Amino acid sequence: MGAERRRAAETFATVFFLVGRFFPCPFTPLISTAVASLGAYGLTRLRWRGANTFSSLILVAYLMPGIMMLIPIYQVFSKLRLTNTLLSLIISYPTFGLPFATWLMMGYYSSIPTELEEAALIDGCNRFQAFFRVVLPLTKPALLAVMLFGVTQAWSEFLYAYVLIYSEDKMTIPVGLAQMITVDVLPWGELSAAAVIMAIPVLAIYTLGQRFMVRGLTAGAIKGGG
Repeated sequence: MGAERRRAAETFATVFFLVGRFFPCPFTPLISTAVASLGAYGLTRLRWRGANTFSSLILVAYLMPGIMMLIPIYQVFSKLRLTNTLLSLIISYPTFGLPFATWLMMGYYSSIPTELEEAALIDGCNRFQAFFRVVLPLTKPALLAVMLFGVTQAWSEFLYAYVLIYSEDKMTIPVGLAQMITVDVLPWGELSAAAVIMAIPVLAIYTLGQRFMVRGLTAGAIKGGG
């Protein structure tokens, strides 16, 4: 009975660890999707001075390696005493996922005919109503694609979690896997099992949303396609 209880306790601890490590994942795509959907619409549809320049800067930010932002983010979080908290991951993850999300949404907005918004404006809608009631429902494939990429990025991210988190009870799964390696000892069995367990949620999410992923990734490939 003692061995069975100990095995059950270890299993419960493992499940609790995996659930806790999944905690930051939903927030990253939600923040990135919300901000990117509004920002991309403003850059694509609204005419204002500097929109083209700002769009180019977003592309530059998308091409910039995430490690270049690590030191400034760490310094800011240290002053705000946010290091070693899951909140630091929730805030930092969208910083390198938002440029891609905005760029993808810009391509999808460009494929939606402007006549739909003009008709809504003529019928009495203001700009926000035309966006939320007419344009946004048409971007569901792109929104889901952005959210799926955000979940994958947050689930597999290593560098930021390794630098910002140093307590074992708050480490993400990639960092936890790295901690299993000691000097020249590689527990291949445990690492392989943990890697398979880590891949299951991502495979399940992509299997459910693969139809929308294809439509989202081809956003803007054909002018006028929706």
